[in-house]
Amino acid sequence: MSNSPYYQYNPYNAPPPYVLAQGEKRELRRTSNMLCWTLLLAMFLMTGFSVYICPLYLKAVGYTGDYSVQGFGGFTPVLYYLATGLGYVAGLAVPALLYFAIRRISLSDILPFEKAGVVKTTACVFFGSAVCMLANIPANAVVNIETRFGFSGNMPDMPLTNDAWVLVLYGITIAIIPPIVEELLFRGMILQSLRKYGDGFAVVASAMLFGLYHGNFVQIVFAFIAGLVMAHVVVRTGSLWTSILIHFINNGVSFALEMVKRFAGDDVTNMVNNIVVACLLALGFISFIYLLMKDKHFFKGDSFNPFFKFSSKIGAVFANPGGVAVILFSAVTSIYILTNY
Repeated sequence: MSNSPYYQYNPYNAPPPYVLAQGEKRELRRTSNMLCWTLLLAMFLMTGFSVYICPLYLKAVGYTGDYSVQGFGGFTPVLYYLATGLGYVAGLAVPALLYFAIRRISLSDILPFEKAGVVKTTACVFFGSAVCMLANIPANAVVNIETRFGFSGNMPDMPLTNDAWVLVLYGITIAIIPPIVEELLFRGMILQSLRKYGDGFAVVASAMLFGLYHGNFVQIVFAFIAGLVMAHVVVRTGSLWTSILIHFINNGVSFALEMVKRFAGDDVTNMVNNIVVACLLALGFISFIYLLMKDKHFFKGDSFNPFFKFSSKIGAVFANPGGVAVILFSAVTSIYILTNY
């Protein structure tokens, strides 16, 4: 038998680890390319459904448009939110289902809903909600930087009226639909597809794509941090319910504060906001201590692989046509929002 280092290292004549790592990197690049094109399709469909598809359909059935209320693009307010909600569901669900079909993946294999226990789930939800509250700090810092350079720091707002049905549909569009469909896409399809390359890497990569998906500098920062904690609790509990509930609380708080501001004014809104933030931070801290004591591995990262480093994995996610396209699309929309609002 040869005395070369290769045979001494691998007496069974299998490829050495660095060769396996190169193959794994190519596989990751292919997987990421398909995930990124799927995400880009979702981003286009979600916008295009209400802007192009619904108007074309309504025109075909004889609807001439209603411009009596400004800001709704020719829709009645109720129809506007029905179209927006359907666009959210169809835009994110259809590309994901196509991805599952093309790769012949069972929904049960990529959408985990294991039983994690009520106490652990509750602790994860409060911990994640607290992190989301803290994520507003760097997001607000980005707003301050934008205003310092002469930009408004504003983001596009959805139009509203005081009609009860409009407010109900707005609440559903903001607080109900996104926590479900976005979690199925990001903590389901994307996170689970990347976990074979390392849980820690999958958490960070899915959070980066979640940030880019929002397409504006303020929300990119917030969504990346929120995406980190939501992906982490899904990995540690094996259930999407944890991230769905965190997402629901975060969006629900935003919706509730907007309604308070609309009907009670800024002073009451600030008081309610301070109470909510204080309660969530306190519950989050208690939950953090509980998780730290009850599960020693909850905050533990992956083991180090010297032949396929973390930076190389992140590079592989974006060093492909789909990854480049997502970055460019997010950059263009971010610059457009920065300069036009």
